[in-house]
Amino acid sequence: MSESQSAHTIIPKHIPELDGIRGLAILLVIFYHYIAVPIPGNANKYLLFLQKILSNGWSGVDLFFVLSGFLITGILLDNRDAKNYFKVFYLRRINRIFPLYYFFLFLFLFLQRYAHQWGIFSSDLFTNVFPIFPYFMYLQNFTMAANGGFGNEFLAMTWSLSIEEQFYLFLPWLVRRSRHQRLPLNILFLISLPLILRLTLGGDGHFHVFVLTPWRLDPLFLGSLLAVIVRTPKAFDFLKTHQIWIKSVFYLLLLLILYSSLTEELGSLDHLFTFGVFYTILVFVPLADNTHFLAQFFRHPALKKISLISYGMYMFHQLINGILHDLVFKQPPIFHDFPTFLITLLAFALTYIFASGTYFAFEKRFIAFGHKQHYEGE
Repeated sequence: MSESQSAHTIIPKHIPELDGIRGLAILLVIFYHYIAVPIPGNANKYLLFLQKILSNGWSGVDLFFVLSGFLITGILLDNRDAKNYFKVFYLRRINRIFPLYYFFLFLFLFLQRYAHQWGIFSSDLFTNVFPIFPYFMYLQNFTMAANGGFGNEFLAMTWSLSIEEQFYLFLPWLVRRSRHQRLPLNILFLISLPLILRLTLGGDGHFHVFVLTPWRLDPLFLGSLLAVIVRTPKAFDFLKTHQIWIKSVFYLLLLLILYSSLTEELGSLDHLFTFGVFYTILVFVPLADNTHFLAQFFRHPALKKISLISYGMYMFHQLINGILHDLVFKQPPIFHDFPTFLITLLAFALTYIFASGTYFAFEKRFIAFGHKQHYEGE
């Protein structure tokens, strides 16, 4: 039995802690969009402090990237020799991602076409200055980069889905074609590539840095590198033996992130690589030590429930919050007093309910259908 084959016994197929990490990721993003961004500059000092604390919540997307890189690379490594490798991978991904995504796009187009006729929304609520075609091809991140903005706020978060889909086009070929000894080196190069690009072709203040795939590959491939490590017994055992040092780095990075939250502007991109490393360690810790307090926290049932519908919550949270604030206050989302707090809380509840509904109505069925496609030897 080869080293890579024996490594299958290192970690189980399903890791409950990773569900909790996914739940944390979506909460970070929602708290950023629902609270940090809508707090006005003239708010009281307590709200401004809260805004600072939540100012790096956007990086929850980077946590999703690390998780995606880790999980998808692991699946591909475990099945790299299957004859139906590409077919099963893409069928599963299509059934997992496409149905809810295109449902969301058609819902937005429906509201864009008919909502103004109802006379209850602001006239520009569903206006999008960008053409819709790139969204159907997962190319809207290029449109956003070319225009230096996200377009309609309800479609803004789809930039990350573009990056993931473009990552999925490339990753299976990389895993399949790279020799076992060569794959870690290829991954290390792809981790370093966005660092080089950010240093030479635009850093903080350049919008394309945030939305274009080559500039955002490091968290995805940091997750990929971790997937390789946990399937390499000697490397994984070495890291577990020295995990005290890794945990020390984690706490130092946590302090750095908290410091940056309190001292830097909202949404600063100065620490993209820092977030990638921090979240990679966050995924590593429960794998290495399931008794650690983080592992216990990530097994909390509430996080597991949120994780189950996290994709739907990600897709609909901006739409629902924007519609509610427009209906009640006739303005974009704002968070500064008790009424706006109540509407924001209602938006979170409705997002949870709507995401649950779409998950159990059809998303779950497509996922189950995708998993009926089995890799040979699985």
